[in-house]
Amino acid sequence: MINGLGKQLNMELTAEQIVDKSRLPLYLSVRTMYRIHGDGIEFVVVEIPDHSGFRIRQLKKQIELYKEYFSTNVAFLLEHISRYQREVLIGNGVPFVCLPDQIYLPFLGILLAKRFHENTEVNVDKMSPVAQTLFLLLAYGGENDRYSKTIAAKILGVTNTTITRASKQLNAIGVTLEETEGTKTYIRKAVQGADFFEAGKPYLIDPIQRIVYVREANDMWDLPEAGETALSGLSMLNPPAVKTRAIWKNDVKSKNYIMIDPELETEDDYIRLEEWKYSPKLFARDGKVDPISLYCTLRDDPDERIQGELEQVVENIKWL
Repeated sequence: MINGLGKQLNMELTAEQIVDKSRLPLYLSVRTMYRIHGDGIEFVVVEIPDHSGFRIRQLKKQIELYKEYFSTNVAFLLEHISRYQREVLIGNGVPFVCLPDQIYLPFLGILLAKRFHENTEVNVDKMSPVAQTLFLLLAYGGENDRYSKTIAAKILGVTNTTITRASKQLNAIGVTLEETEGTKTYIRKAVQGADFFEAGKPYLIDPIQRIVYVREANDMWDLPEAGETALSGLSMLNPPAVKTRAIWKNDVKSKNYIMIDPELETEDDYIRLEEWKYSPKLFARDGKVDPISLYCTLRDDPDERIQGELEQVVENIKWL
C-alpha cells in the first residue's frame, strides 16, 4: 500500500503498522492502521473494509476521534470506491486513499504549501553545517556513490527533513544532483574528484564554533587531533607546544572539562579544544580530523608556512 502512495505523491514515505491501540474504543481499534511519515510529513491511515458499509455521518465522527487519539491528521484507506462515495467524502472534507489513483489528502496540500513557502529561498552564500557534512560524505565517496536521503540522514545522524534542506542547498550551488527511482530520492555528485572539491570550496564554512583551553583528561583519547597538531602529523610542519583536539559542540562530555586561562599557566599540561558545528568524528582519519575540514579551519591563517603545508595536504587527498 505505502509504496503505491509514495509513488503517486512522488515522495519517499515509510509506513509503520500501529500495534498499540489499547486506549481506543473497541469498535475503532479493530481496524488496521499505519503511521505514514517521510520528508517531514506524518499522518495516519485507517483501513475501512468493503463490508463495513458507508455511512458518512459515522465516518466524519470517527475520523475526529482518530485525530484526537493520534494527535495528527488521519485518512481512511479504502479498497474500492464508487464515484458517489468519492463525491460524498470530498464534499464532507473526509480525507481518503484508494490506490492507485484516488487520493484526497487536503491536509497534505497545506503541509506541502507551508514547507514550500519555508524553503523557497535557498541560501547559497555558505553551506550550512549539515550541508557541509553531506558534501564531505560525497567528497570522500567513490565516483558512482549515491545515497538515498534516508541513508544519508542515518549516517550523519540527522532527520530526513534536515537532509532535504541540505541537499537543496548543494543542488543550488551546483555540486550535486538528485535522482528519483520509485519512492526513493538519491543524491550524487554533479562533478567528480578534485573538481567536486573545487566547485564547493567557495561555499565551505569554518566548522569551529569556539575555541577553549582545558585541562587534559583521560577520556580525550577519542577526540581527533585538529589545527596545527593535525597538520603537523600530515606534513613537515613542527608540532605546536600545546596540542589541539576537536569535539562536537553538543558532546555532553565537554561540559566536564576544566577550562583554564593559558596566560596564567606555567606548564603545557592543557590542550586547545575546538568546539565544532558538526561532529569531527564523522570523517576523522587516523586520529585526525578529515583534511577538507582541516583546510576549512586553517585556510585564513596568516602564517605562510601553514598555508604552504595545508596546500600540500589538500593536493595529497586521494579522490576516488
